[in-house]
Parts: sequence; C-alpha cells; structure tokens
Amino acid sequence: MDFFYESPGWSLGDADKLQWLGVVYNCLLVATLFPRKDNCYISLLDFRSRDMVWSWSDMGAPLTLTVVDEKRVRDAVAMEEANSICVVNEYEDLGFMDLRMMMGSRSTSTGSISWSSRSRLMKGVMPDEPCYPKLAVHGGQLFSSMNDCISVFCGSDWVLTSRLKRGYGGSICDFSIGGDRLFALHSEENVFDIWEVTPPPIVL
Repeated sequence: MDFFYESPGWSLGDADKLQWLGVVYNCLLVATLFPRKDNCYISLLDFRSRDMVWSWSDMGAPLTLTVVDEKRVRDAVAMEEANSICVVNEYEDLGFMDLRMMMGSRSTSTGSISWSSRSRLMKGVMPDEPCYPKLAVHGGQLFSSMNDCISVFCGSDWVLTSRLKRGYGGSICDFSIGGDRLFALHSEENVFDIWEVTPPPIVL
C-alpha cells in the first residue's frame, strides 16, 4: 500500500473520478467535480516521483454568472492519443485542455479550458429528473451522455457524428463501453440499454 499526501487546499480524498493514463503519461487523473465540492479540481499524479505533475481548478476564476451557471465542470476524461483533457458542463458544452502545454508548465491553472458551445438548445428543456453528463473515450471516439441521449464525437475537431437515444427509461445515470458494446443505465429502475459501438468513419 502506498499513500499520496494532497497539497493544502486540494481535494484528492473527495474525488469523483479516477483514470489511469498508461499509454503516454503514466499518471493518474484525479477529478473532484461540482456539486460534490463548490470548486472543481483536476490533477495528474505521478506515483513514481510521488508528485502532482499538473493541476487545474476553477478556484479563483471570476465569479460571473457565466462561470457559475454555465461553466461548472460536471465530468472530465483524458484522451492520451489526442494529448488533451475533455470536460463537460451541465448543458453538454465540451471544453478541452492541451496536455502538452500543461505538462510542460507543471503548474496550477485556472483558465486554460477552450470551450465549444454545442447545445444551447438544451437550456430550459431539462427533464424532471436530470442526470449529470458523463464522458468516456473508446476507440478514438468521445462519448457524452446528456439526459436520455448519448452523443458520439470523433476526428481532430471532435465533430458530432451520431446520437444514441431510446425514448423510454428516463435519463441516463451512467454508461460503460466494453469491446463493441455500450451499456447505459437509466434512472428508471432496472432499465438498461445496449448499443453496438461502430468504429469512427475513415477520413480519406
């Protein structure tokens, strides 16, 4: 057993998500997200050196309506092949951080997210029992769940290529991808969906 002692003011012990980056970086992504904490924290830990090699937080960001209402990070996922971290807010807007720039700085950042607004129409049409969005990466594709739908993005610009939706079972609480199957758990009791995951389109 090994222990990693968090920096003062950080929240590793309250983490919502862990992801091992074993292809390029050999680091552990640790994310503590809203609403578990009032502020969001994302860090990369190197257990070989017992060092936090990079960290990001919205603590100290300007407390404007835009930041508070729209830019709260609800989930995060690292994409090693794209050298980036993707985050999502409650309206399924995606944000990206360049890992190459961040790892070079080895510092704490508060404003290095490049947001891409994709779903302004979602505002005002939230279901009665909304579930927070979830992110996953599989086979070079980015998956983002929102309410009762899963959006699939691919390509260097992460273009929306398809949406998976059933129309019953309520909001999607969580999902997982194994092999060529995507398993989605809905908010209504004992409702699962299983989809076949198609490979990304070939760009000539």
